[in-house]
Amino acid sequence: RSEEEQMRQYKKECLKFKTSQALFSSQDIDVGTKHLLNTLTDEKYNNYKKVLDLGSGCGPIGIALKSAHPSSEVHMVDKDALAVEYSRQNAKINNISDICVYGSLGYDDVPDKDFDLIVSNIPAKVGNEVLTHMLKDARYHLMPGGKVAVVVIDAIGDYVSKELSDSEIKIVFYKRWPGHLVFHYEFLPSSSNKQENSFASGIYDRGEKQISLGASQALLKTTYNLPEFDTLSFETELLLNSLKILNNKQLETVLVFNPGQGYVPVALSELAKRNRIYLIDRDLQSLRIFQKNLVANGYSQDNITTFFQVGIILPEHIQPDYIVGILNDKDSPDVNAMIVRQAAMQLKKEGRIIIATSSTAITRIESLVKKENILGVVARQRLKGRSSITLRHI
Repeated sequence: RSEEEQMRQYKKECLKFKTSQALFSSQDIDVGTKHLLNTLTDEKYNNYKKVLDLGSGCGPIGIALKSAHPSSEVHMVDKDALAVEYSRQNAKINNISDICVYGSLGYDDVPDKDFDLIVSNIPAKVGNEVLTHMLKDARYHLMPGGKVAVVVIDAIGDYVSKELSDSEIKIVFYKRWPGHLVFHYEFLPSSSNKQENSFASGIYDRGEKQISLGASQALLKTTYNLPEFDTLSFETELLLNSLKILNNKQLETVLVFNPGQGYVPVALSELAKRNRIYLIDRDLQSLRIFQKNLVANGYSQDNITTFFQVGIILPEHIQPDYIVGILNDKDSPDVNAMIVRQAAMQLKKEGRIIIATSSTAITRIESLVKKENILGVVARQRLKGRSSITLRHI
């Protein structure tokens, strides 16, 4: 992925950040992040011992706070595996070794309940229910007297202000700039001590979509913040059409990468006899919705394995019969070539790889596999500027 390096000074510490064009604010540290960090300095937040950076991105907030107070314990979490990887790299670049970085969908994967500061640059397009979850479910992860500090853009400022007017919330600091608002707040004592898993509670649910699989139908739940909630992409249509040739074929293992809402793995579970499906995505929300859709359509939870990661490398003992997925056409040709090479290394003898993306990217892939003689081309389909290619083990 194309990378950028950024410099940022915080409390006299000069920090360096490497990031990717595939992540938020890749050209410079976001203005909202700068506002949030500056307010923490201005308000003299100097006594925090344990910090949670929710939605850390490449890590500027958590790393800045850790650098200012090296004795503090800092956790940085994000639902994007690429963000998690860059946070880890940036911690090393800034000579920070004792920092916790891991994936979490909201607070769902955060086990600790004793933070005294939770910080977040909250994205605008998460949907109101998820936004409320990020603002209010912080209470279940704070020590008594702990504080939350968030920055949001103007577009959701009124909604956030309304949510924080709750009688159990005390706003201790507020400031508005053109384009951004910062809130610091704490929770008043409450008898509420139970937090339901946010994904299981349905706050990400958007609707349902039915797809036709030959003689059968499948009904899938769709979720906010992911594409294809109401209409299938051309890439997915191409993959579904390519998979029709399976005709109840016996497949021992199948790997699906970047499957979005889950249409492709559900189709595979219906069109082929199969023992195990491996699912790879860098987005935890994607992993959870298509795992949910597989189970809802009769596939055994015991036969599903998910991997939250960048790239598609699996443990050496796993050799899929079929590898199926969609390449992000915003990724560079080098990234796409890496994924194709990874797939070729893992594919079982006589196996197949089916990939869909833009026609330009597929043309590059076709040239790559022929030049390097790593896979054979079986078929290619086109649909309105998009293409799929079926490749075989050689």
